[in-house]
Amino acid sequence: MKIAILSGFNFHLECLSFILEQFIDDEVVVYINNDIYNTIEYYKTLYNFDVKFNKFSNKIINNYDTVFKLTSNDPCLNHQNIISILHLQGKQLDCKSVRLLSLTPCIHGSNIFYTFPVFCPTIKETNSNQITMIGLYDEESFDQDTIQFIHANHNYTFNFIIRHYNNHYEKIKSIQNVHLYIGISTPKMVDIIYNSKYILSKKNIKHNRFSGQLGLAVSFEKPLILDCQTKKTYNLPCLSFDKKYSEIGKLDNICNYDELKNNIKAKKKEMLKHNKKIFRQFYL
Repeated sequence: MKIAILSGFNFHLECLSFILEQFIDDEVVVYINNDIYNTIEYYKTLYNFDVKFNKFSNKIINNYDTVFKLTSNDPCLNHQNIISILHLQGKQLDCKSVRLLSLTPCIHGSNIFYTFPVFCPTIKETNSNQITMIGLYDEESFDQDTIQFIHANHNYTFNFIIRHYNNHYEKIKSIQNVHLYIGISTPKMVDIIYNSKYILSKKNIKHNRFSGQLGLAVSFEKPLILDCQTKKTYNLPCLSFDKKYSEIGKLDNICNYDELKNNIKAKKKEMLKHNKKIFRQFYL
């Protein structure tokens, strides 16, 4: 099959991976405008596909068996036969797609298919005491509870990978076991994930959209530190808390880490199987 994947935005390219995973034996061409975080560079180490820059055209619709668009409200191309990804609850008014993919079970409806964005990167085991958070995190998010959790686990390095905010982050700059990374490349982010023992989730995840660090944690088989509501929503194995990170206590006292690792591997396998079932219908 010939597959086209479209993205006119300079974000959400991370969603390429789980589509590439499902069409690993097919001819895939990715159409983009730019790649500011070198995401394509990393995915090229995992998958075989071509890339075309600034080549959006209605001809794409007829030249491929199936066309995906990474964001439903992306104006790069709009056609009813394009399968678009919904990132927010409620179909975008200007999106003509008849079939849509949702990355969260909280978004559902007619012709909306839920797929958890999991893929198969190289897996590297680590004994490093590092905890990594990836996503949008403003300075106010570093509240007293977060700082208390960091201090309580002073023998762990906390990595905060932040791409879009331009704050001063004065609250954490002076904390010795915190590393702040802003605007780093995807290959650099992957190296940090490799050396991480846990992925730290934001405390207040909005459930009308998907949080990308969840997919990264499962894909790289890294146990999550996650709130109870999100754990229940996605049925994810993790260290869970109700309202505060400090409920977790000292990570050195966690005795079921190997069990968490095995459970997340099993969950990954289950999700890959589910996605295969969903994507199979796009071969028709």
